[in-house]
Amino acid sequence: MIEAKPVVANRYWILKKNGRKIGQVEADGDGYVVKIQDQINRYKTMPMIRRKAEIEFVPPERSTPQKPTMVHGYDAGCRAYNAMWSVRHRLPLFTKTSKSKSWFAAGWYVIQQNRTWRVEHNPKLIVLERYPFQGPFHSQEQARESI
Repeated sequence: MIEAKPVVANRYWILKKNGRKIGQVEADGDGYVVKIQDQINRYKTMPMIRRKAEIEFVPPERSTPQKPTMVHGYDAGCRAYNAMWSVRHRLPLFTKTSKSKSWFAAGWYVIQQNRTWRVEHNPKLIVLERYPFQGPFHSQEQARESI
């Protein structure tokens, strides 16, 4: 049995037999082109490829979700770049991309806006600079208890 592993979703597949690459499948405007070694065949639909060429299309492998990144003991909820402890603000700070200019505070916070207190996870630093807040907390429950 020949397996087709997706490289580009619904456009390009690598054909493997016994773990070795033997060809490829490419989608074009009016069907699919199957290239196995020196043979080139055209098919209108994927079910025709399955039947006539005896190729099984394998679903794409799903990556396992990464554990949340911790910044100085506080959950960032995503991958944290440029993690640091701000001495001036006394907060664990990080950016979400390597080139980002927006800083986020790791952990849970209780922020007062418009006379109401609300719980927020990883707020932007500018929000904490503008409004009164309590935190950081390690969990949402701890933040709610402080209200």
